[in-house]
Amino acid sequence: MSDETGKPAPPTPIGGLVITLVVIIAIAGWIFLGLKLLGITSFFASFLFFWYWAAVEEADLKQWLQSVLGALVGLALAWQSHWLAAQFGTQGLIASLIVIVVAVYLQIMNWVPIAINRSAMLFLTVLAAPLILEKLEPVETMKAIGLSALYFGAIVKLLAMISPTKQGE
Repeated sequence: MSDETGKPAPPTPIGGLVITLVVIIAIAGWIFLGLKLLGITSFFASFLFFWYWAAVEEADLKQWLQSVLGALVGLALAWQSHWLAAQFGTQGLIASLIVIVVAVYLQIMNWVPIAINRSAMLFLTVLAAPLILEKLEPVETMKAIGLSALYFGAIVKLLAMISPTKQGE
């Protein structure tokens, strides 16, 4: 059953509990793998990606690639603003703002939705926060986003393969 907007009804209380447990196990698994095997330290970027893809895109595997690319573009946009300003002062800051304005325009026009999209704008907004940007390690953050996207995408794909499909879908 769905509501008037065509969205599926929320899960039952037991279904919600099962989903919550799966999410907690997936996150704990990512933290373990990230710390022990991959040397990840930018977990906030990993979880920002997972939250965006799961909440906004409803963990739709068809939206996975654009969510990942958008996150990486957002990271690049935030980092270029910091780097250009540090390297070239006021002129660099102006140039970086022009790049961001062009990206916002491209997102509004929806001309490059695979990469300049809601995910890109979310990551730009969060990562450009001065307290984050000052300490941001772009390569580490890119690694955290990319590897967590593979991890969470694989889990969702596996769950989709083993879960029974509903009638009519």
